[in-house]
Amino acid sequence: MILGRRDATSTGHNEVAVPGAGSVGIGGNNYGPITTAAPGPTVRSAYRYQVASIAPPGLVGRDAELAELVDFCTAADRGPYVWWRAPAWVGKSALMAWFVLNPPPGVRVVSFFITARWAGQDNWVAFTDVVLEQLAELLDGHLPPFLTEATRGAHLHRMLADAAGRCADRGERLVLLVDGLDEDRGVTTGPDAHSIAALLPVRPAAGLRVIVAGRPNPPIPTDVPEHHPLRDARIIRPLAPSEYARVVRGDMERELKRLLAGTPAEQDLLGLLTAAGGGLSGPDLAELTGWSVWQVEDHLRTVAGRSFTSRSSHWRPDAAPQVYVLGHEEVQRQAVNMLGADRLAGYRQRLHTWADRYQAQGWPVDTPQYLLRGYYRMLHAVGDLERMVACATDPARHDRMLDLSGGDSTALAEITTAHTLIGTQPSPDLLAALRLAWYRDQLADRNTNIPTELPAIWATLRQPIRAEALARSITDPNLQARALAGLAQAVAATGDHDHAEQIAHSITDPNLQARALADLAQAVAATGDHDRARALATHAEQIARSITDPNLQAWALAGLARAVAATGDHDHAEQIAHSITRPNLQAQALTDLAQAVAATGDHDHAEQIAHSITRPNLQAQALTDLAQAVAATGDHDRARALATDAEQIARSITDPNQQARALAGLARAVAATGDHDRARALATDAEQIVRSITDPDQQAWALAGLARAVAATGDHDHAEQIAHSITRPNLQAQALTDLAQAVAATGDHDRARALATHAEQIARSITDPDQQAWALAGLARAVAATGDHDHAEQIAHSITRPNLQ
Repeated sequence: MILGRRDATSTGHNEVAVPGAGSVGIGGNNYGPITTAAPGPTVRSAYRYQVASIAPPGLVGRDAELAELVDFCTAADRGPYVWWRAPAWVGKSALMAWFVLNPPPGVRVVSFFITARWAGQDNWVAFTDVVLEQLAELLDGHLPPFLTEATRGAHLHRMLADAAGRCADRGERLVLLVDGLDEDRGVTTGPDAHSIAALLPVRPAAGLRVIVAGRPNPPIPTDVPEHHPLRDARIIRPLAPSEYARVVRGDMERELKRLLAGTPAEQDLLGLLTAAGGGLSGPDLAELTGWSVWQVEDHLRTVAGRSFTSRSSHWRPDAAPQVYVLGHEEVQRQAVNMLGADRLAGYRQRLHTWADRYQAQGWPVDTPQYLLRGYYRMLHAVGDLERMVACATDPARHDRMLDLSGGDSTALAEITTAHTLIGTQPSPDLLAALRLAWYRDQLADRNTNIPTELPAIWATLRQPIRAEALARSITDPNLQARALAGLAQAVAATGDHDHAEQIAHSITDPNLQARALADLAQAVAATGDHDRARALATHAEQIARSITDPNLQAWALAGLARAVAATGDHDHAEQIAHSITRPNLQAQALTDLAQAVAATGDHDHAEQIAHSITRPNLQAQALTDLAQAVAATGDHDRARALATDAEQIARSITDPNQQARALAGLARAVAATGDHDRARALATDAEQIVRSITDPDQQAWALAGLARAVAATGDHDHAEQIAHSITRPNLQAQALTDLAQAVAATGDHDRARALATHAEQIARSITDPDQQAWALAGLARAVAATGDHDHAEQIAHSITRPNLQ
């Protein structure tokens, strides 16, 4: 089966039945029952990784230029444009890439590097795709649906203005940086071609600054308006040459000529990498040339090492082999010219044949990464729409991509790209468009049940690329936001605070974004970088205050209060906590703050904060938690006094349910201090009250909490008796599960397994599917705590709710 061959069901008609398919609008027209599909998933740009492959490992002798770039971006009196000009081989791209990766504080850079070395990166369509994706990340996380040639420019200008305004509201500045303006292939592709330069805003909004870089020639494209800032000679800044770049140029040019006149295998290495747009590894080139892997890699690294550069693979960079690209734009340009169109077409055909072979095998596990990523970009660069559609609707190929990347975000992007290209055709292929829409729905469906905690686990396992791909494959916006919030926290825990902040900024839900930034502020504060932590907390507070839903704002402010407390600004944290309108959340925020203040040794202030809580049950809980915190500092006398105070308040509570919970919580806290006799007495009093509760549901919940309290005192027999007396199966199973974990922590795994077995029997008897799933999920964790990981896995696989499984 050849990639690009039409599906056998194709009839050439405009109407085709596809099960479950939505309808598709092409080029702004509707055909019969076809309608516009739903917006795509939330996106986050990965372009920074490509910029990192352009940037040098270090920038030598450019301090003055970097200082000038910083001044241009931050000074209030600078104009909106600057154009850094220099001939080839001066080091423009190295300077620009370094600046993109290392911007000054308060500056957000959106960039595009026009280059022929990477497939599909040298025209206005690529420019709008890449920049819109980065702008979407700064805004609501969604790209405009069904971009066409007629709408791309308008959407670009609107989103640039919106993003610049959003940054200005945050006290930041947005900068658009475009490197290689002279490399724009769109300028010379025909009378109707469009240039990237013409898409740059004439009057940048909201303080947007634009940096462009390129050679003096060719001249400004004719489609750039006469009044455009690019035609103002005052914005030009000549860039002095780098001595290092001059030496590299001589070496590369000599080597390129030698390769073009070298052995057939040497010519193949150059031709294949030029045609592929880069991204081929040593094993890939060995397959394509017939050389051995060591011969290819030895040649690329030594004999021809200056003409080529290597980088890590995008997916699984630690495990996959390095991939190669031509070492400079001029090398790519000269190679294209010297090889000629016919020879390049021949090399592309070898790539097609290679891809066909792997497709015929069902894309096996050893499929090269290039065929799953770079190959599609090459097809897009040459406009091979038929093969693009075949790739974008191949389930086996996307399954292999999922195995490698951990998510379907790249597959979904392929579908969008192919669909967009169809819309630009004079006679759009409606059948292909419908196939793409139907298949997009299938991919979306298989991502609806991904547990939101799973991406964070992959990040904890030091696989952040897989983790983020998985999170961004979740098509439900709310669930994706939750997954990203957890992922940001997990990435922060690994110490990569920059990546964690990028993830947090990409969250579109204000509540979750504010909480993610607050969590990150806490993590950063723990490293001692209080300045950055305060900046993150300030940003989180701005977002939290903008939330209009009172309940969601309360949740966001509760997390923020903890973050501000972690920075050491306890007074401001207390102000935030008191501004929370939900009593329970306000009490929790004040409780957390009291514990943070106690950790500094200021126990008087901590107690004052706890006493500021007005509801007795919440105040009792705060004093209970504070007693534990003070005990941890070694001040046991003060801890006992706080526990006594908490007990007095708890006994004054008139609601039996609340009083029982307060006494049970106090029993756990006192047990943690080592005073088991007093803890048992408190638990006994709590049990008497619980047994007097007449409402079955309230009593069941209270007994579950009581069982945990009694277990904390070490009286596991009595805790088990209490658990068995619970009448609601889901709560009984949960109580036994909690007890199994507590017993396992003491080392008594035999008894823990017996408790877990009993909990499982009860869980299996629950008829409500959701309640059973929750019970089994908790049970799987308890069984894992006993060390029986095989059984825990079996339980997990038996859960019927995919998100809990």
